[in-house]
Amino acid sequence: MRSDEGRGHRKKGVCVIAEQDPPRRVLDERRGFTDGPFAVLDAFRSQRRRLMRTCIAFDASAWRAETRCTEWSVHDVVCHVRDATSLHVASLGGRPAPFSAYGPFHPATTPAVWLAASAGQSPEETLRELVVLTEEEDRLLERKAELNPSEARPGPLRRTLHWSVASAHFFWDAWLHERDIAPCLGLKMSYPAAELRLATMYGLLVAATPAGWSGEYVQTTVSLGGSPDHGYEITSPHADDTVMVATVSPELSAELTGETGEILDSLAGRGPEPSELFGMSSTAVSRLTLLCQVAT
Repeated sequence: MRSDEGRGHRKKGVCVIAEQDPPRRVLDERRGFTDGPFAVLDAFRSQRRRLMRTCIAFDASAWRAETRCTEWSVHDVVCHVRDATSLHVASLGGRPAPFSAYGPFHPATTPAVWLAASAGQSPEETLRELVVLTEEEDRLLERKAELNPSEARPGPLRRTLHWSVASAHFFWDAWLHERDIAPCLGLKMSYPAAELRLATMYGLLVAATPAGWSGEYVQTTVSLGGSPDHGYEITSPHADDTVMVATVSPELSAELTGETGEILDSLAGRGPEPSELFGMSSTAVSRLTLLCQVAT
């Protein structure tokens, strides 16, 4: 009897389709995202729109509320997102950086310096500025995505990045700070799959970045409950000074496991140490923990 070939076959007039593996997605420092720059734009749009709806509903007490950033109120956090967005817009538009007078960027101290520049501003003023900047950001990102140049830029953590990956950093930063606000105000967060995927993949990528400064790259696989994919591989291709995160097939057993939100928060310096959440200490976990030491 002839065996059927391919991934599907017909039997008694019925088309039987074998289950296919999901496409392999890769977020690469130098080459960008295999889903393309419009996937980055879509993630921005869903995150920004949700944040705008949330902020518009705030009353005076909500703006003054504490957040997971222990020295910042809700207003301070939104001011920071506004400041970062202004920096992103300037970069996309080819204009001088708005905070260049304050010296080189350091993630643990520079954002607080930026906040001092708008001290005394009302929440309403901050929100109006953020709305205008977000609209301009959207226009510039769409134009950039249509052209999709092969353009490299200095990243925030001393790495050279594809322009869309550099932009993804600003998305991830706002996504994380939105989470800094949410639990303090009792907000329930829900994310579209494509947005959560980019936040997860970039969160893992940026956590793996500091180890690359000394050439000791992270090489591991991670399975995260609640993520839109079975798991992720963090690696640097042999002889290629590049950090990348790729989705993996269900057949692959992951070295590290955890819950998506908890792990992404921990890697960024919120909550318990990564070793506690992963339930183990290893070379990979130690290297992924370096971002906490740099950014907090």
